[in-house]
Amino acid sequence: MTWDQEYLKDKHILVVGCGGLAHAALPYLLSSGIGNLTLYDGDQVEVSNLNRQHLFTPNDFDRNKALVIKEYCASHFPKARITAKEKMFEVNETEFDLQPDLVLDFTDRLSTKMELAKFFENLHIPFFYAAAQMNAGSSAFIHLNSLSSDMLFGHIQDSNKAERDCTVDGVWPTVVAAVGIHIAHQALQFLTLSPCTFVGAIDYFDGKSGLWSRFYFNTKTTNPKIEPSVQELLQDRSTPIFFLGENDSLPSEILSVTASELKEEIEKFNRPCILLCETGMRAKAAVEQLSKQFNFPILSWNQNLDSFLLLLNETHV
Repeated sequence: MTWDQEYLKDKHILVVGCGGLAHAALPYLLSSGIGNLTLYDGDQVEVSNLNRQHLFTPNDFDRNKALVIKEYCASHFPKARITAKEKMFEVNETEFDLQPDLVLDFTDRLSTKMELAKFFENLHIPFFYAAAQMNAGSSAFIHLNSLSSDMLFGHIQDSNKAERDCTVDGVWPTVVAAVGIHIAHQALQFLTLSPCTFVGAIDYFDGKSGLWSRFYFNTKTTNPKIEPSVQELLQDRSTPIFFLGENDSLPSEILSVTASELKEEIEKFNRPCILLCETGMRAKAAVEQLSKQFNFPILSWNQNLDSFLLLLNETHV
């Protein structure tokens, strides 16, 4: 299956923090076809921002960052629907009414990153962590079959002691750009159902050498498999759905595969997925075999195809 801008125009990304990482990532996400953005930032543009936040100009001093970014993006990508929240994002589950396909954490403070990671993990919303400091950067993906917030931050007992101040330590603008573009690329991989080799790993950028390194966590022992329901997986529109057999009338969200192709396709996507067939019997048998080979949920729809299509339509309305 191929993907294009018509597919991405319905995707919604929540961006928390409109500093340098957002400046590097957002133009590429929007030019790729992302149709919906919600931006959060309560800070004002300052002269010290200009070396790495290149979408700002001296005319923007003392204006809200989220608002300025919205104006820039709206002028360059007029078809995109962009909302600017001129405040810091507050972790409050009872008042959170957005339904983003993905969250990008572009904040500065470690304590904020830890709170955001736990908050969106509990909501089962895919979450990208990103950071840049001095001449190094890092990124990680928190979701069902990837890292947990505890795996990423569990070793930190006091975030205040581990906190670094960018205004004191400084940061290379090129490092900020490298990390931001890296996150944009991975976000597009995830949203277009492309193979995601970054799942279960933390990526590290060394500004001195200009090279990326990837370190995988042992998720089989430290991050037990979560067993969501089919309905919960369908809330994430990026969940791969496989149909065992041939059927030319299937919706575009469903990939038709043969039994011999199935394991390889699941390995490519490397994330929780749903398997179905005409009656449900073949799907159930296949999941019983395959679920032992992967450290993430593979769920079968054990009823007929028509009942699943009805559920899919109700979920995505």
